[in-house]
Amino acid sequence: MYTINELYQDMEQFNEWAETLCKVEENLFFTPIAEGKWAMAEIMTHIAYWDTYILTAMLPKMEQDADIQSIDIEKLNKEAATHAKSGISQKQILQEQQQARNALLTALKAKDESFFTTTFKLNGETLDEHSGYPHNAFNYFSGFVWHDNHHRKQIENFLDEQNQSV
Repeated sequence: MYTINELYQDMEQFNEWAETLCKVEENLFFTPIAEGKWAMAEIMTHIAYWDTYILTAMLPKMEQDADIQSIDIEKLNKEAATHAKSGISQKQILQEQQQARNALLTALKAKDESFFTTTFKLNGETLDEHSGYPHNAFNYFSGFVWHDNHHRKQIENFLDEQNQSV
């Protein structure tokens, strides 16, 4: 059974892996990973924006039986992608991602273990449409670990195709 400590470890390991992206050539970092897909830069700002949004807007609302309304996903994703294309450097993007993840981890680790079983509605729904499990803090953050790994695999596949390693 997946545990809270494993959740923390997975979030920390993503950060450790993300740090290695500083070794990727800058032009490659800003190249889309496939036609119609984001570049690594956009993916990493996307993750940073979501971590910040979760920390500032979602986490404070995660209370027993709360009915939480989520932001428009596409709006947040577009803002993140725009930021990645704003002229910001690879180094700055990676620093922002690290800072956002570390801040989220610090806030989560400050929570009591009982927080993770807190159930709530998300956009009026008690069950997650993807997993079928009840919305609770543990399942919510576990879903973001899956999300991290999804993007990590995309980046690793792209780097393999480019004969790059980190």
